[in-house]
Amino acid sequence: MFVITRRGFTLLEVLIVVIIIGILAAIALPQYIKTIEKARSAEAVTNIGYIRTSLDRYWYENDYSFAGVTLPTDGSQCTLDIDNPNAVKNKLYDTYSISGFSAPPAGRAYTILATRTAPSGTIYTVEWVQESNVKGTLYRSANLGGPVKP
Repeated sequence: MFVITRRGFTLLEVLIVVIIIGILAAIALPQYIKTIEKARSAEAVTNIGYIRTSLDRYWYENDYSFAGVTLPTDGSQCTLDIDNPNAVKNKLYDTYSISGFSAPPAGRAYTILATRTAPSGTIYTVEWVQESNVKGTLYRSANLGGPVKP
């Protein structure tokens, strides 16, 4: 006579495993999304670097003046010696803008702002603030881990 032994997991064991996986997913998913957004912000940091370099060249070549500088958000041609990042298709950040130009001879000061609106409606920003000829600071929105502009 053969004895049949049952193998497998009980319902309680399966439920405990499912609950543990659910808890781990609830903790890990928000952190994963935050990490992905931080990686996406690398595009903005790179483009801001290109815009900064181009603005600095423009300033030196035009007698320390930003007169006539444009970076249209509609993607049309800008007056800088780079391609307008707003014209790129499939970009991660929606708009790049420049503002706050100093007037000569005040020194070199300006602000570059990159903005992204996620499908969830969350707004992410990366901003470069050139405060003087020698000092500039990169800021990120709090949901990207900062540092946040005061």
